[in-house]
Amino acid sequence: MTVLAINYRGEFPLQHVREVILGDAVIAAHGSREMPIWGPIFHQVEVDVDRGNVRVDNLVEYLQSIQSITVSKPPTGAELYEKNCAICHGNDLKGTGPAPYPFRAPPDLATLARRHGGKFPDAYVSNILRNGVVLPAHGPPEMPTWGTDFREAEGISSAQVTQRIAALTNYIKSQQVK
Repeated sequence: MTVLAINYRGEFPLQHVREVILGDAVIAAHGSREMPIWGPIFHQVEVDVDRGNVRVDNLVEYLQSIQSITVSKPPTGAELYEKNCAICHGNDLKGTGPAPYPFRAPPDLATLARRHGGKFPDAYVSNILRNGVVLPAHGPPEMPTWGTDFREAEGISSAQVTQRIAALTNYIKSQQVK
């Protein structure tokens, strides 16, 4: 019960847990129905007052509080860009950030669509974010490998890395010069 958030890519499955408690979702792991369906029981505890929904909400809140990871909203593409990319590519995506020797000036990300025949190169950008840039022989890396860096620096799953790369790609896409 403490790894529900991990099993759902870092997000607590609030609605699913509620449905299981109420008996609206069947869990194969429970096999037979020896595990009670708590929704009807919670609604029948007191004869004169139905506090079933309050009890279900309290149980769901408790289960969320005991998760082995902190459940948080994943960062937006804009937040990821500001934290990881703006230092080199600049706040405007134009490649105006500092590029210390021996690195070359970063490319202008705001004109990627224009440079690719008017169509934003989603797969190309996602691939670079995941795998970095091909290195010249014996030269320094031109750009961090965010697929690895996200996972190692923040201890997140492959699915969460994919989600962050997609969010970052979509943000860059949304900032293209028209």
